[in-house]
Amino acid sequence: MKNLLLISCLVLTAGITWSQKAPRIASLDELIGTEKPALNIEQLKDEGITIWSDDFSEDTTWILDNNGQAGIEYGWNINAVSDGWYSNNGISSTSGGNYAELVNGVPANESQALDVVYTMTTANPIDVIGLGGTNQVTLEFEQYGARFNDLQQILISTDGIVFTPVGDNLDVPVLSASGGAAYDNPDLKQINLATILETDNAPIWIQFSWTTNFPSFAENPNVWITYGWYIDDVRLVTNPDNDLEITETYWGTEGLNYYQIPLTQVAPIDFEVAVFNGGANTQTNVALNADVNGGAFVGSSDPAEIISLDTAILTLSTPFTPDANGNYTIVQTISSDSTDDVPGNNEIDDISFAVGDFIYARDNGSPGGSTTNGVDGFESGNLFDVWADQTLKAIDIRIPGGTNGAELGTEFYVKLYSVDVATGDFIYEMESDVLTLTQQMQNTSLTVPLLSPVNVIANTTYLAVIGSFGEGLRVSTAGTSEPQTSFFLDLADNTWYYQTGTPYVRLNFDPTIGIEENNTAFTVGNVFPNPVSGEGTLHVFMNNAQNMSMEITDLSGKLVSVQSKSLNQGENKIALDTAQLSSGIYTVTLLSGTTSFSRKMIVQ
Repeated sequence: MKNLLLISCLVLTAGITWSQKAPRIASLDELIGTEKPALNIEQLKDEGITIWSDDFSEDTTWILDNNGQAGIEYGWNINAVSDGWYSNNGISSTSGGNYAELVNGVPANESQALDVVYTMTTANPIDVIGLGGTNQVTLEFEQYGARFNDLQQILISTDGIVFTPVGDNLDVPVLSASGGAAYDNPDLKQINLATILETDNAPIWIQFSWTTNFPSFAENPNVWITYGWYIDDVRLVTNPDNDLEITETYWGTEGLNYYQIPLTQVAPIDFEVAVFNGGANTQTNVALNADVNGGAFVGSSDPAEIISLDTAILTLSTPFTPDANGNYTIVQTISSDSTDDVPGNNEIDDISFAVGDFIYARDNGSPGGSTTNGVDGFESGNLFDVWADQTLKAIDIRIPGGTNGAELGTEFYVKLYSVDVATGDFIYEMESDVLTLTQQMQNTSLTVPLLSPVNVIANTTYLAVIGSFGEGLRVSTAGTSEPQTSFFLDLADNTWYYQTGTPYVRLNFDPTIGIEENNTAFTVGNVFPNPVSGEGTLHVFMNNAQNMSMEITDLSGKLVSVQSKSLNQGENKIALDTAQLSSGIYTVTLLSGTTSFSRKMIVQ
């Protein structure tokens, strides 16, 4: 069995060569303006000895380099006042008083500085070996803030010139309208330096650095937005003797996890963790244990020996395969021969999912955000692996309402793609009719029938999406997706990106869903791709062979093209040559007697 946590690119079904997509950059209108309140939480503390600490009571302990920017609203500052736009009160640290804060303008005023790197570095080196007598040391500090499109890094140096990254903020999701969360206030960040420091290591400098996480898009002001980064109570502490830490977790089938699974699509489910030994002692007989529904299924991994500062991947020896409809809760634990000195960092959250008749869902069912694309059209959805041949008639979606919801009257559709085995490209399969959003459609699980049933094929990966050609649409998100498993198509440039907020887009295999039967002899799909640059395709489904007329009109209603089409029974693909059309919005209409269907086409 493969170790899924070690795979840099998830393999979704056997034989697929995956086409990597770039991460989506969050836009200004997805910025969250409401601060997360401070939490009274029990912080994880190890049993080590503090060998060095600083609470920012003396700002001379640090050298601030604000890249030539002037003013309190740019770069690092050290005081007891929150100067940024996001938080009124700053960090609720243990020591109180002064703290360090990173600011880069006010997004609402579009005053963020571009092309900057802000650093805060200890003024003097710290003799770790001399102070602690060991390289078994952890750097820890309290922080507050959130991740947007920025990169928050922690670095160390032995000469004060060349700095090596040892930690960053990329282990937390982006806080945006799609989901995510601010850091706990305060959040205790811990970085084990024993894997980096030598036993006779020279003294070190510590540096905190802030810049964009998207340097290739440096001209985009959105990549320079920050919620702010607050830091206090920096410490170096010696490591405990016995400390197993869970650094990664995975559950699912071939790289995808599902919170609702039709019984017809059940496949073996793997459970896996990466365990780091951050203590000084070797740990023996380390195992992952899983219990399903209080003993209905019990499994363990093969026991492992993990030497100090090493990581082991533990996978259940036997995957769990549900055999009946119902709710399933999986409790996982780590066991070893030693008593862990810091048990809080090897706890694993329980997993719950359901097996039912028809619904295949990647989202967790608890909407916590939404995806939009400003004034431009987009598509958003999830990958699904199909393990048995079945007929798909509909896709379920959720569109949020209310003040921050989708606009009533917005036109939208759902669509199904398959994934090309050779290239990883998304291949059009089927879509719905274009619907107009009403209030009754919002804040509920909405079933949208496809124009024609699709016979999905075993051992094939599909992408189900909701989309809109223009502004106004928002799609609920519920949970977090691994990179390259949920996707976003920006229709402004016809580019696919991956997104980490899981769209509420599901497959619905209910065989009783009535595909809309028209009393007419044909139904018409949407123009694909849309916008069109060059040649597009219009899908038409005919009950019988027939000759038809196709008209194209511009926004003013002027007729720019009339063609006769001879269509066959079943699916037809009509080529739309736009080479002679100016950029703009057109209407394509198919006519047969007194019956007509019209579809919007955007020409770039």
